[in-house]
Amino acid sequence: MENFGGLFGILGLIFIIYLASRPILEVVVGRYSQKGKTVPDLLNKVYQFVMNTHRYAGFLAVGSIVLHFILQYQQYGIVPVAGLIAGLLLVLQSLLGFGLTKQKNDERLKKMALLHRILGVLIIVAVLVHRL
Repeated sequence: MENFGGLFGILGLIFIIYLASRPILEVVVGRYSQKGKTVPDLLNKVYQFVMNTHRYAGFLAVGSIVLHFILQYQQYGIVPVAGLIAGLLLVLQSLLGFGLTKQKNDERLKKMALLHRILGVLIIVAVLVHRL
């Protein structure tokens, strides 16, 4: 029980992997649509669930990582630069995602959505670097 910081880091990682599944599912479901095939029920249910819970998983990821940061800093007294970068990218990603829901301008929405996807890839890379 002495390393709750590590537990919240693992939870954050799980949420980040979950969030990364969204664009993968979008591609898979899109391929079915392009080929004129029906999406299997289970895949469609998983896809709908991930689409509907993406925002909440993002909030939970940020919360977990903030707790991870606080608890690890309290225990060890240092902040790994790679972890700090990954965490800051995640917070930026969350703010950008929230901003997407409020965006009215279609052109700006497209640019923000592209940046949101690019940041997602950068977060995965930053987390991998942090874990190594």
